[in-house]
Amino acid sequence: MRRDVGEREMAASEMIQELIRAHVEGNSERFRTVALQLAAREARNGHRLVAGRIRDLIDLPAPAPAGADSVAPTPLARPSEDLRGILSPSYPKQRLGEIVLVGDLVAVLPRLLTEHRSREVLDRFSLESRRRVLLHGPPGCGKTLAAGVIAGELGLPLLRVRIEMLFSRYLGQTAALLTAIFDEMHRVRGVYLFDEFDALGRQRFAANDVGEASRVVSTFLQLLDADDSGAVIVAATNSAGEIDGAAFRRFDDVAHVPLPPSEALADLLHRRTKGHRVPAAQLDDLASDLAGLSFAEADRLVTEALKTTVLDGRKRLTVADLRAAAEEVKARSEQCSA
Repeated sequence: MRRDVGEREMAASEMIQELIRAHVEGNSERFRTVALQLAAREARNGHRLVAGRIRDLIDLPAPAPAGADSVAPTPLARPSEDLRGILSPSYPKQRLGEIVLVGDLVAVLPRLLTEHRSREVLDRFSLESRRRVLLHGPPGCGKTLAAGVIAGELGLPLLRVRIEMLFSRYLGQTAALLTAIFDEMHRVRGVYLFDEFDALGRQRFAANDVGEASRVVSTFLQLLDADDSGAVIVAATNSAGEIDGAAFRRFDDVAHVPLPPSEALADLLHRRTKGHRVPAAQLDDLASDLAGLSFAEADRLVTEALKTTVLDGRKRLTVADLRAAAEEVKARSEQCSA
């Protein structure tokens, strides 16, 4: 027994010496590797809070050099070799106050952020913070943007799982790649976005299932149950009806993100045209005529109206520009839905 304890202590002391050596030599990659090994060791010994704190410290951005006004985010979210092309990393800067929330997002998003920021407090009472959320609703209503806001608010990288690449590999490899993605969550703490989740979590045992889909869904559910990485997992889909019922139960929150009401569209128009002195009442009237459009479509019409203003050599945007752009966007939307 004493020998085992001595070996564990020696392993810990060697890790500390190696950390100091890597720091002195300026070998940041070696420092990160050893620090992650130390976090994994603490997690195995049941010290989850300590392990989480070590990972949080590793994920902190590097300080800006003296005299520098700004610095690009430290590229900590480099996917491992096997996952390059499947995980697409980015560093969103969106904040909660910059977007318009609709549907269940009004309650779900702030609550998730609050609990995640307070995870150490919850951990003291053996309570886990929310970090698995399924967003469903029509396209263009803010599901992907919500994932970016979570990443921006928490200062974490956003890693989008490219489902189309995940399924483009050889038959039978998808489950193994999924396992690799969940392993990556332990290496790189971030917000992992499974967009078009219906392609991954569709109902098992469907009539046209040749067996591969069932294996993939079962693997995903098992990995989701066992995951203790601390990463935030966001699944987004336009087709909730195609998702296996067992998948819904694995998420802390299932949030419906509907088409925005006129009030939300008006809010978006006010934000996008700020500084152009378009009368507020006219923007509200326009928003009431945009029923059925998504946030993405409303945002597009403002962009098109601004282009018209610039190309016409005018400095002031008018509601007539916005209405003309709205007619074009609505016509395009009707063509796509026909």
